[in-house]
Amino acid sequence: MAHDNLHSKLQQASQLIDEAKDNVRLAQGSDLGLLQQAEQQLQQVEQHLQDVKNESGSEATNNPQFQQAYEQLHDTRQQVQEAQQNNNEVL
Repeated sequence: MAHDNLHSKLQQASQLIDEAKDNVRLAQGSDLGLLQQAEQQLQQVEQHLQDVKNESGSEATNNPQFQQAYEQLHDTRQQVQEAQQNNNEVL
């Protein structure tokens, strides 16, 4: 049962990351509002993953899905920062 709950929470984190990625792609070039929304989603994901880690401990951190979610979080956050820099250079 705990494993199913962990899987469900990791699926939710992955979905939030995908939504943030979509917003970053859509915002490329000019939409600061979408970039801010993506950053807020990533903050939610980070808190969500931290909660999962606190609840499940090493079962979560040793889970490949958890590790992938953290990598995607990091990669997407970099994309947001790059898009923000590009937008600042345009402005």
